[in-house]
Amino acid sequence: MFFHKKSEKRIVELTSEEVRLLRYALIRFRNKCLQAGKPTEDIDELLLKTCCYT
Repeated sequence: MFFHKKSEKRIVELTSEEVRLLRYALIRFRNKCLQAGKPTEDIDELLLKTCCYT
């Protein structure tokens, strides 16, 4: 039987400029994944997290 080791949570403190750049990069990466037909659930989750903590 295999068990998935739960990864540790990491908290990253970013400036407002860094948050803006992160959102931009995630949106571009999400668009590339959509064009390639790849799933985007994890990217969507990260985008929501960056939008909620401004």
